[in-house]
Parts: sequence; C-alpha cells; structure tokens
Amino acid sequence: MDELPLDVVFSKIIDKGSSMNLNKLFSLLIVAIILLAMSPLVLVRIWPLLNDVSTGQTPQYPDIQPQRFEGLTTGVAFDAAMGVVTAMEWEVREANRDQGLIEAVATVPVFRFRDDVTISITQEGTVAVVNLRSRSRVGKSDLGENARRIRRFQAALTARLPR
Repeated sequence: MDELPLDVVFSKIIDKGSSMNLNKLFSLLIVAIILLAMSPLVLVRIWPLLNDVSTGQTPQYPDIQPQRFEGLTTGVAFDAAMGVVTAMEWEVREANRDQGLIEAVATVPVFRFRDDVTISITQEGTVAVVNLRSRSRVGKSDLGENARRIRRFQAALTARLPR
C-alpha cells in the first residue's frame, strides 16, 4: 500500500468545510487556557493557601478542634489512636505510649505525596485530649487534604472509643 505524503494528508483533513471546525477548536482552546489560568484563584477561595493544619490552631478551619474524651486514660486513647493509624494504613515513624505521641506518614492516594502526621494525647484531669497535626511536605497548598485527613481520623477515633 502506498503512503501519501504528509502535505497531501493534511490538505485532505483541512479543506474548506473544516475551517469552521478549526475556528471552533481554536476558540475552545483559548477558553480552556483562560479557565486553567484562573483555576488557582478559584481554588484559593475554596481551600485556604496552607499546607499545615493543627487541631485548635488553624483559624482557617475553626471546626477542627482537639478531641476530648471524658473518663478515658491516655493509654486507652493511645491504643485506639494506634488502631486508627493502622486502619488508615499510615506508616508509623514513632509511637511512644508513655509520652502519648504518635508520629506517622500518610500517603496521598493519587499523587503519592507523603504528609507528616503527629498525634499527641494528654491527660487533663479525667479527660483524655487528642491533638493532631497534619503537614504536607510538598507545595504551598494541600487543597484541603490535611483538614480532611484530620476529620477522617477524628471520626474513626470517636467510633473506636467507648461512649
């Protein structure tokens, strides 16, 4: 089978009837470029420009507060927290039950970014207090991933502990 020269192929593709299609394609391309250029402005309005979220210390997420469990010891809360860390498949870097400290690495599923998570558990009278910090290693904004991670952890921890 004989091959046609490229100029013949392109001339057959781009005839007088398809010039209108090229104009539409060009217009769509321009619109796509404009939307892409504006996306950071839109994303900043949806998610704050930060990559470090801590319970009770991040004003952009006022709903993310330390968890307080009345009548629990730090040991019980620590064991439950370790269970959640294991269930969420985080890589444990350090776990010290006596100090109430867990340091772990969470991996973002899609891009495989590794984020640092610190969990501290303290005792205030008869109340076990659980604080979390989730910090991205890469980028200026996490697009809300650290806040979502903390919320998921807190929900799972609440479900594990006795009421």
